Amino acid sequence: MNKNFLAGGVMVIFAGLATASVVFASSDTYKFVVRGNVTEVDKGNNTVTVYTKHASAKAKDDLAGNTTEFNATGVKVYKWVKGKKVRVTLGGVPVGNEVVMEGAKRSEGRFNVSKITVNDNAFSAVGIIRGQSTSNKTLTVDVSYTDYKPTTFKDKRIIFSYGDNTKFYTKAGVEMNADEVANNDEQVKITGTVTSGSKWEALKVTDNYPKAK
Repeated sequence: MNKNFLAGGVMVIFAGLATASVVFASSDTYKFVVRGNVTEVDKGNNTVTVYTKHASAKAKDDLAGNTTEFNATGVKVYKWVKGKKVRVTLGGVPVGNEVVMEGAKRSEGRFNVSKITVNDNAFSAVGIIRGQSTSNKTLTVDVSYTDYKPTTFKDKRIIFSYGDNTKFYTKAGVEMNADEVANNDEQVKITGTVTSGSKWEALKVTDNYPKAK
């Protein structure tokens, strides 16, 4: 048997494996569009961390339902101000707000964003809690104040949804579990975003929020 042939065959096999690995790596990259809530902004390192609620098809397995740090070097950031879309810096992205981001996943597993749009649907609301469903993960509140369309929703009873990413705190700022909310007609403060025009999604709930004197 020709040893040179064997050596050549091995070289061909290794070359084929190398080519296959390159193809696999390149197929690991894709463009994405995601929508979610900002949990952290690091201007020094040009990163933004987002809990992704919705992701385009190729990104669903990687991002949907997860909190991910995105590389925001060179990103273009836009924000809605009085009905107009204006350019802002990364520092103008508020923690807790909902954003829509466009970008690409790279072969090394890094997620880069090229465009961020801050949606105009964040809310802060204060009111008296009238009920809680731990099975449905909802809080029913008679709202006395909200900065989201106040003429429409002030003095209305609203059902707030919460999820695994929602944080609950005592009035002293100590983190607590959702089922520890007293539910005895106390006042609460809730911040989050309104999605689909009518679903109030809570990101932070402060129990026994002090009433105005």
